[in-house]
Amino acid sequence: MNAPTPSEAFTPGVGITLDVLSAEIELAAARCIRLDKALGEFMDRLPTAERQTLTESLHGVDLLAQHLTGLACFARNMSFATPEEAVAPVDGALASLTLGALADRMAEGLGAPVEEADDVDPGEVDLF
Repeated sequence: MNAPTPSEAFTPGVGITLDVLSAEIELAAARCIRLDKALGEFMDRLPTAERQTLTESLHGVDLLAQHLTGLACFARNMSFATPEEAVAPVDGALASLTLGALADRMAEGLGAPVEEADDVDPGEVDLF
């Protein structure tokens, strides 16, 4: 699946757009929580003297997860409050995403018209 190109006119509802954005932010927050857990397990194996630096990093990861969760909640609530007739021109924004899997998930969630590409491995990582 490929995200639409800027030449395609694609304007889903703003509510749907915010809902899809919220889901992606929730996914990022969940990944932060998994990272926080992995770092916490690793910290248990460190000598006491070396734990302080990792503890500070854990606080930062936890804060990031909370930040992302708050933003997801905000976007989700805005999606519920947005009039159905409001639309968002998302094609250019989708085309500018450098992470292919993210662009594909968002395009699919938004119901974007997509072109199937035979030469792209769905597990391929986009480097930028």
